Amino acid sequence: MPTSVTSLENVADTLAAMGLFSRRNQPGLKVAYAPRGTDGTLDQTVRVENTTEVGVRPVLTFTAVDFYGRELPNVEVGTVLGIDRGAVVVAPGQTAVDVLHFHGLGARNVRGVNIAMVDATEADLGGATAPVEALMVDMNQRATLDPADFWGVGVVNRNDVPVSMKVTLVELEPEGTGGKDAPRQAVDAVTLTEPVELASQSHDVVWLPEEIRGRFHAVIGHLDVPWTGPSDVPDDPRELEPGDGDQG
Repeated sequence: MPTSVTSLENVADTLAAMGLFSRRNQPGLKVAYAPRGTDGTLDQTVRVENTTEVGVRPVLTFTAVDFYGRELPNVEVGTVLGIDRGAVVVAPGQTAVDVLHFHGLGARNVRGVNIAMVDATEADLGGATAPVEALMVDMNQRATLDPADFWGVGVVNRNDVPVSMKVTLVELEPEGTGGKDAPRQAVDAVTLTEPVELASQSHDVVWLPEEIRGRFHAVIGHLDVPWTGPSDVPDDPRELEPGDGDQG
């Protein structure tokens, strides 16, 4: 089964010209796609590992391929968090994750993706060097993977500085939709309207409206760093206000 791995060497000249990296020290950003998750993690994820000493905001593009590595021109590739439009930042020495979903003729034939990094800019993370964490919790604040027991989101900041984080809820298709061994695809994603503000070395619980009970299967927490690039970069298309049932 084909997977794709790339690095910032493809755009090293551009990055060097921007003053982010030198040609002598090649950029340490590596990208890999995993069609299946392990230990309860999501399927169809793309992981970006940042071995540099600065935060980075990459912009990636994806082309779906079949079992033999042939491109599937009628398949559109979407992302849950927006790593294809610069909406994901990667802390230095850490890894960020986004989730892909495929649509169009031949979508069920996707077995991998070709990945291109079209841009990468330095992101000011305010001293944050660790990723934020989010997990589904039940009414007793215990971790759960059961959508029916999903009452809130436990959020954790292990950084020595305060952080702002976004929380995205992910709905998956029913198990077995694409076949017995097919990846389980994301069919909807909702980001809480307001970022969660966390003090250094702290944790909290964001309680969710009762109306969503049983709908969402996973949660992703990610650093919220304001975009300072082109104004045409879209915001999250759907948002949910924590504590009420208003979905927009």
